[in-house]
Amino acid sequence: MPAHSLTGDDVRSLLERVHSAFAAHRDEIDALNVFPVPDGDTGTNLVFTVRSALEELHDVAPTELWDALVRGAMMGARGNSGVIFSQVLRGLAEALAELGDTAPTPAALADGWRRARDLAYDAVADPLEGTMLSAISAAAEAARDERDAADLETATSRIVSRVHEAVARTREQLEANRAAGVVDAGARGVEVFAIAVHDHVTGAPDVDHDAPAPVVDRSNVRNVAREAGSDDYRFEVQYLLEADEDRAPDLRDALQELGDSVVVVAASGVMNVHVHTNDIAAAIDAGAALGRAWRIQVTEFAEERAAAEEAEAVATGAPFAVLAVLPGPGLRALAEDSGAIAIHGTAGDLPSVADLLQGARRSGADRVLVLPGHPNVVPTAQQAAKIAAEDGGPTLEVIDAVTSPLSVLAALAVVDPSDAAATVNAATQAAHGCRGGEVVAAVRDADGPAGHVRRGQFLAVVDGDVVAVRDEPVEALQVVAATCDAATAEVVTLVAGADVDEDELEHAVSILGEGAEVDVIDGGQRPVRFFLGAE
Repeated sequence: MPAHSLTGDDVRSLLERVHSAFAAHRDEIDALNVFPVPDGDTGTNLVFTVRSALEELHDVAPTELWDALVRGAMMGARGNSGVIFSQVLRGLAEALAELGDTAPTPAALADGWRRARDLAYDAVADPLEGTMLSAISAAAEAARDERDAADLETATSRIVSRVHEAVARTREQLEANRAAGVVDAGARGVEVFAIAVHDHVTGAPDVDHDAPAPVVDRSNVRNVAREAGSDDYRFEVQYLLEADEDRAPDLRDALQELGDSVVVVAASGVMNVHVHTNDIAAAIDAGAALGRAWRIQVTEFAEERAAAEEAEAVATGAPFAVLAVLPGPGLRALAEDSGAIAIHGTAGDLPSVADLLQGARRSGADRVLVLPGHPNVVPTAQQAAKIAAEDGGPTLEVIDAVTSPLSVLAALAVVDPSDAAATVNAATQAAHGCRGGEVVAAVRDADGPAGHVRRGQFLAVVDGDVVAVRDEPVEALQVVAATCDAATAEVVTLVAGADVDEDELEHAVSILGEGAEVDVIDGGQRPVRFFLGAE
């Protein structure tokens, strides 16, 4: 196989090599996450980060390839490991992009690894040795020492050796790794990357050059301290932020006042923000004060522990798992109480293919039934199913009739844990029999079938159609109830959003009539103020 350089012409082939390497080692790296509350699956996060970078390269002009790589990695990054690795790619890309059509030298590679190290350390509020940062630093030092090497092959070979040594040291540098008898997951990921780069420039076959990873002693996993952050903080908050890149240090300082495990990186006008905290709103508001925050993800660590224990139970006996997409922590908690894996998804902030694949893998099951919860999640879920099949992952079966939170709840109520086929049929029937609608505020002025709408007015939406516009949310809810014949129903389900106060909720229940039993759920969702279902 011919060798390659590291010029812009070879960006795609390099990333394909790296993606292939991470995919091959994903399970191995994931198994090295030994903390009581894993900050995501490191191997999976690295795969998705590189895959997102690859996707960003489609139909991009040659002069924009390096910039596209950086932006794609940033957009696809998940968790600490993904965010930090995106900065490794950024440092190397920026240095190599400056060369234009000039073939990179070991000196240019050294400059790239220096930038990668600086960016990675700058992104983390409290850098910790014995992690992937140590491996990145080792790569930068080796590249510096080999800047006058005869060729890239010699330089990248030395980098691989030094990183390998750094990875081995992480077994003793962190108490968590020492107790479990493993090396650091993120550092191992950097090693896999360094090997892939070396294989790219030498044209070597796509094979593993390292011994198998040590076996994880699972008896120690929940008894050792985690790598980053303390148990004092309950939530992981991550989001993208469109803001002035120069404000990244200010945001990093603000988030340090709210929690730990702070990571803020910026590129192409977008920041990727990560923090462990007990104050979700303050963490999000700190970013929103600087620009537009979006793709907001909040994970409760206690739920992560429960999900991990549930995944172990699934893997040891249950024939299938259920993955439900729902908005609001209250709705997701209901789904998890029923035994499902729940992930966040709402209009304007729907899950990506990567999100769905990660949720499916987290279940530990070979077969996963997906409840999309929104019409626009259906094609995403179907694409996730294709990718899982190509990668040899779990079989994803998308129940495409389940396209609203209420139909998700109806489907979950008829799950037969022993029979996947029966569950698919029952869930489909339950979804078709679900009458319901929602109340949501208009985000802009517009003209539509229900007349002129002003921003901030409340829309009564039934089966995806706006049937009325009202100035007050309860008035819009009354229209939804009438359209769905709630007065004749035996049971009415009312899901209240995060912005509904006690008085408004009491008023809402009172207008639903006396004939039906009203089941009130504190969904906690945004932006939908109310979901209403009638049975």
